[in-house]
Amino acid sequence: MENRKKNTVQNHAAKPEKSLENRPSPEDNAPSQLDARTKIVNILTRVETQHAYTDKLLDKEITEFGAEDRGLITEVVNGVLRWQYRLDWYLSQLYVGAYNNLIPDVKNNLRSSAYQLMYLDRVPAYAVLNEAVEIAKNKFNQKTANLVNAILRNLLRQQKKLEYLEMKLEYLERLSVSYSHPLWLVRRWIEQWGIDDTVALCQSNNRRPRISIRINHLKIEPTAFFSILDENQVEYEQHPDFSEYVWIDNFSEFRKLDLMKKGAAIVQDISTGLPVRLLAPRPGETVLDMCAAPGGKTAFIGEMMNDNGRLMALEKHHSRAKMLSDNLQRQGISIAGVITADATKIPSRLRFDKILLDAPCSGLGVLNKRVDLRWKRTLNDIDAMTKLQLKLLKSAASVLNENGSIVYSTCTIETAENENVIRQFLSENSQFKLYKIGQEIPLQFCWDKNTIRTFPHRHQMDGSFAVRLRKQPH
Repeated sequence: MENRKKNTVQNHAAKPEKSLENRPSPEDNAPSQLDARTKIVNILTRVETQHAYTDKLLDKEITEFGAEDRGLITEVVNGVLRWQYRLDWYLSQLYVGAYNNLIPDVKNNLRSSAYQLMYLDRVPAYAVLNEAVEIAKNKFNQKTANLVNAILRNLLRQQKKLEYLEMKLEYLERLSVSYSHPLWLVRRWIEQWGIDDTVALCQSNNRRPRISIRINHLKIEPTAFFSILDENQVEYEQHPDFSEYVWIDNFSEFRKLDLMKKGAAIVQDISTGLPVRLLAPRPGETVLDMCAAPGGKTAFIGEMMNDNGRLMALEKHHSRAKMLSDNLQRQGISIAGVITADATKIPSRLRFDKILLDAPCSGLGVLNKRVDLRWKRTLNDIDAMTKLQLKLLKSAASVLNENGSIVYSTCTIETAENENVIRQFLSENSQFKLYKIGQEIPLQFCWDKNTIRTFPHRHQMDGSFAVRLRKQPH
């Protein structure tokens, strides 16, 4: 393993690391601490009530703050969303009445304050309480401020007692509360993967993700890339099995190098490259990426084709298609034609040698990056996804050449969306057979001879699934 200036990554159980001590002083003219904490509450409420994307809100909403406050806002927003169920359980024990009926702004003021009191030790408890009271007073009235003050003071006094009561909960409920995952999901994972793996999954989902990037060999030679990192003292670790992937440990410094702006690198989880490797696109082939935006896999396909051949990238939504086109252009992929179209309705006149279907899915393999997703998904979502996934597979099959291949992939660990979808498709399409995985994928990432399956706690990458289907001649 190439390992240069690597930071130690620790394992954590039911509590996240306390990492906000010893930050630099606030930048001059930055908004106040109260402004920062009000922004935290506002972002959390928008995520809860408007189904907004957390990462996009953080990108847009905190640019006017200094570096210290941006770090605090990001930490607390993500921390609250990871630990929301546990925070709510504690707060509900202290509120007389129906806690769930509290106004979202009040709940998020309480949650963000409780997160700081329980998990962070940078800001003194009295300061957290004072600012929570001021937010409540500014947003509502003195009565609400008094309520917030009383609950948070009781939390400080009774936290040890509440921790004891938490440990006395029925086992499945305790797992759900202690690791802050929905009870239905904990129960479902235990049925599929067992208790040990479920606990490890939950622990992994509650850690801050380690950022990985893929080197674009069309734009830069690896030796030149690593020289730039070394010269600028960027801490990194090259993946031992996939040399094009690198973990970056001080990403803020890496971003300053403009390597991403120039298309020489792209933020991409290592699991994302596995279905592209399994597809094994070659120069001169005709390839389709069915659900292409934002374009990371499409660009990797184009790179493996050495930007030689025909590559079509479909995206249903105009705004995402524009982003896809811009990303491919920046990364030097000239062979890709970006089409705004519904992938379930591909014209039958088109024909492809290879098709990548990275299907829309529940996303339950990426919960440490999509911190809000665990609270948005339901069992009904999984059922709806499987119907769409089958429809997309049938669409892919209709435009594939004989002896051609489809790679079906997801970023979920749900059997219903993975093996069950493939099993049903094969039962209805006898011309297709599962492809036996060869040396293109190391054994540790293979579930069996036909299937790639990764787990965050086992592989240091997102949870994912991929198989390759070959179309036999009549």
